[in-house]
Formats: sequence, structure tokens, C-alpha cells
Amino acid sequence: YCLSWHVTSSSAFTELLVKPLAPYADIRFSAWTGKNDIPPATGDLTIFCQMPPTEAWLAECVTPIVWIPMVDALYYPPNMAHHPMVRVVAFSNVIVHVAGELGLPVLQLRYYCDPAQFPVASFDGERVMLYWNRTGFFHRGFLLKLCHELGVNRLLFRSALDPNIQQSKFYALPDKIGAMVIETHPTLTSYDDYLALLHRANIFIAPRGVEGVGVALLEAMASGCCVIGYDNTTMNEYILHNQNGFLVYIYRRNRIFIRLYALYERFFTQVYAPYIQRRTGREVHPPKLTMLQDWRQLRKLDIAKLGAQARQSSLDGYTQWIDSIPHYAEFVLKGILP
Repeated sequence: YCLSWHVTSSSAFTELLVKPLAPYADIRFSAWTGKNDIPPATGDLTIFCQMPPTEAWLAECVTPIVWIPMVDALYYPPNMAHHPMVRVVAFSNVIVHVAGELGLPVLQLRYYCDPAQFPVASFDGERVMLYWNRTGFFHRGFLLKLCHELGVNRLLFRSALDPNIQQSKFYALPDKIGAMVIETHPTLTSYDDYLALLHRANIFIAPRGVEGVGVALLEAMASGCCVIGYDNTTMNEYILHNQNGFLVYIYRRNRIFIRLYALYERFFTQVYAPYIQRRTGREVHPPKLTMLQDWRQLRKLDIAKLGAQARQSSLDGYTQWIDSIPHYAEFVLKGILP
């Protein structure tokens, strides 16, 4: 069972589950909202991708369950703890921790794309950045500042938001800002269209603040792009800062800085902003924390070197992923394999 998104649009669970286990079992998806009733299990094994089974379903289940949760949409029914039928496959460190708290058997895996399937990014010509504003995570000012500091010549901009994202997160960009050309791609009709954009890029911006795995991020690393991501799961599990990519808002690791900013923001919103509004009648807002990036580091980036190291990380990681698949099959299909 998986969300309809994973049947119609996203290939994530096809890559994470169906393809690696195809030599061992016939796995077929059924779309499910995660809320409405589903029939009791009739087969030897039921796999839940992302959404956990409901409490009612768990109460009636007498066959094994494999749950593959993603940290970007994580919840679980209270009675899942220590459930004798449930096993967990974890594609991030956070999920390993969740399984430990629930007292459930867990297998940790690290997925990688096959670099041989992607042309190597070129750094001989212009700097081309690819960014999809799917959640509105990087606001317009931050994105343009990032382009400026990195000396981007061409921005490939996917403007369409994901379903259920607030429309206020949407923004448009002109065809050109200074010397930088901007190509806006409101919609893409196929995965091949997306790959055509990726193959033109040599800088890739991970588009979300949290990723379950981040297949798009891993495809960019496999392509040898210089990948820039937010310092959070799972970007910071694949990107080694300033080694095979770059993590923005690295300040999050500095607790003193975060506390000082929290005090500053409280003063700004409770004292300074009301004072300015009374005096001038206009609203003011504190600077976004993402704007407090260390831009000096970004200006010095050797994007070709980071891209080459990203591809090498993918080559090494893909070998480890392939080696782990027999253990994956054994864990998921325990008691079913001949």
C-alpha cells in the first residue's frame, strides 16, 4: 500500500522497493490514502510504504507486516509498539531511532542511484543551476542571493508547487536578472523531461527542508552536480559538508547562535516591529534565518571538485547498495522465500 502520488507521479518506491526485490518477489502497489478502510490481509505479507497501517487493521492482522516509513511524513498508531507482526525498513537515521523507540525489528539501508545511468555534468562552460520550488522552501530573495554569490549564468527554475502547499509559497521570476538568464518551466510532462533539465545543470538545489530519501538529490549527485542542500534529514546523511556537496544553514549545529537569534527575533517582533508600526504605519519583519548564511564560504566553492566528489560518493554508495539487496530481500520476505 502506498499513496496515490507514488503510483501516478513519483517513482520513489519503485526504485526503493520494487526494482531491488523484483528478482525475489512480485510486488504490486495499491494506492491508499492512509486513512480510509482497507480490507484485511489475505496474502503472506503486506508492505506499507510511508503510511502505517491503521489501528483497526493492525488489530485484525495475523500475517507479517513490513513498514517503510519516510521521515517527511512520519506518524504511527499508538498500538504499533512491540507489535509481533511488524518489521521496519529504515532509509534514514531518524527512522532507525523511531523503530528503536517502538521496539520493532529494523533494517537500515542506504539507497544510491546508479551513476552509469546519468551523463556526467560538465563544468567547462556556463554555471547552470536547477531548482524546483516544490515546497517554497527557498524564498525568492534567498534563491537570487545564492545565484549571485555562486556566479550562476543560467537558472533552470521549476515553479510548480507540490499539491497541498500554500499558494503563498509560489513566486514567478523574470526571464533575466542582470546577466543571469532564467528559464521557467511551470510543468514537465514526463520524467525524461526532468532528466533533460538535470543533464544541462552543474549545480543542483535540493528542493525541500526534509527528505524521506531524496531521490532527486541522489540523481544529481550521481550526475556529478555540485549539490546544495539544507542541513537536515536526509541531505546531511548523504552530503558531507564542503566535501561532496554543501549544506546551507550549517549554523543549526551552533546552539548558542540559535539561542541568540531566538532572543533577537523575540525582541524584533515584540518591541521593535510594534514601535516602527506605531511611528510609520508600516509592518516590518525580522530577517529569515536562512538569510544568515555564511556567504563567504559559498563564494569560494570549487563546484567542479564538489561535483566530482559527489559522483565518486555515488559510485561507492551504489556498490554498497547493490551488496545490501540480498539482506534486504531476506529481511522483507522472511519466512516467505524458499
